[in-house]
Amino acid sequence: MAAPRPLPIRWRDRLLVPPAPRDTSVITGFPARTPERLLVEIPDPLSGRATPLAVWHYPPGMAADPAGSDAAGRRAPIVAIHGFRGDHHGLALLADCLPGEEIFLPELPGFGDSPAFPDAEHTVAHYAAALGSAVEALGLVSRPTLVGHSFGTVIASHLAMAAPERWDGLVLLNPICEPALTADDSTAKVLMSRIAAGYYEVSAALPGRLGHAVLSSPVVVWITGTVMAKTSDRHTLAYLHDQHQNYFSSFDHRTVLVEAYRASTTGSVLDVAEHLRLPVLLVAGADDELGSVRGQRKLARRIGRASPSVQLQILDGVGHLIHYERAPEAAGLIRTFRSETEPSRSGG
Repeated sequence: MAAPRPLPIRWRDRLLVPPAPRDTSVITGFPARTPERLLVEIPDPLSGRATPLAVWHYPPGMAADPAGSDAAGRRAPIVAIHGFRGDHHGLALLADCLPGEEIFLPELPGFGDSPAFPDAEHTVAHYAAALGSAVEALGLVSRPTLVGHSFGTVIASHLAMAAPERWDGLVLLNPICEPALTADDSTAKVLMSRIAAGYYEVSAALPGRLGHAVLSSPVVVWITGTVMAKTSDRHTLAYLHDQHQNYFSSFDHRTVLVEAYRASTTGSVLDVAEHLRLPVLLVAGADDELGSVRGQRKLARRIGRASPSVQLQILDGVGHLIHYERAPEAAGLIRTFRSETEPSRSGG
């Protein structure tokens, strides 16, 4: 399909967000794909008790990739991990932009259709253990490409560190390159991070219903989307706000959200950078509120000490919402990266 033409944003669209487009091809240039939900059983990382985890599966189609060759049947699948407060919907546009690819989108325990851990705390280590068990339960024959966005990049990097032989390559979109409360040299970024930390800690201390209401407030969700949005396209702006309002509060209970927030702000990909012994692609936004360009370059250098190859792509005019605002471009980078790692895939 031809690339869609941006629809300019009017001043009133910032305050009164227009309805989201019914046809997302006006954003991506690709038809929307419909996944099927799988439920796999995994052990609780602390007690070992069985608990279900939802995985949304995009079967390999017959659509040809933009290079003109049929992607179905010859590529290993993609396993993609969503970010904090999200679920599989957040990566739907990216899946649409990779027609023909088989994609598995697990939902982190406590979010979307995956219930919270029955016993374990919701930490990076426990999330990585759970997703490792889920991928094992799927019984994938070939080595997948592992993709993560935002908080999902921290979890994905821990997965890749634990078993690099399981993955053909690692793609990190908007990687968390530094702990949120120590973000680069920007006073504004540090201030925003401290305000967010206070919001979650106060919500955790409030009585049950009030705390949950504060955490799921549509106004707070709107502010978050408004601050992060950099797009100049009206359709994309409407879509990302609609996604946030519909799915940003699909958490199991507030304890999950507070624990996951603490995990997302106290760790970063930098913690395991020198242990990533597989090809890595980093895709960052030049205006990312959660990671400076300087921090991303530092991360790439640290990864390069162990990785056989590391690439850093900085996209101008976008911040932390690459998966919404630049999905076609991100998908193109993933496609190129996978084609470059095909020799290792076939050789594995």
